[in-house]
Amino acid sequence: MLAALLLVVMYTDFRWLRIPNAVTYPAMLIGLVFGVVEGIPGGLFTGGLVDHVAALVLAFALSYPFYAAGGLKAGDAKLLMAVGAVRGTSFFLVSALYGALLGGLIAVGFIATRRLRPANGASAPSVSGLMKQSIPYGVALGLGGLLALALEITGVIALGTS
Repeated sequence: MLAALLLVVMYTDFRWLRIPNAVTYPAMLIGLVFGVVEGIPGGLFTGGLVDHVAALVLAFALSYPFYAAGGLKAGDAKLLMAVGAVRGTSFFLVSALYGALLGGLIAVGFIATRRLRPANGASAPSVSGLMKQSIPYGVALGLGGLLALALEITGVIALGTS
């Protein structure tokens, strides 16, 4: 389910620079249900649901300052919250770290290509002008989540029992 969520978000953010609420809110709800199911054998309030809710709250707490400063769009913040709700705290932290690193690389790539090859033969834009343009950060966050998932599946990193 997480891979499907990330692929849909990456497509919509790349294509339209939007991450729809119709994708993120249901994913958060499903993630919390996963937390309940994960905790049924006896750890409902010590591992499962608590971990998923904590990840959702942590994602909000970490992304809100960037949103308030204008560096992150609301859809990106809700995507982080959905990833936290679906997989829990440790996976969210690793996924967000990889997403931030990939986002930095993507931003540098966007700046370099737009600076070197301006559209329609116009003069090269200033770096400050380029910094004000939007990039599809949901793509970077999605790639970070897919990377964390791939590393977990292959056993390179262990991210808990979620």
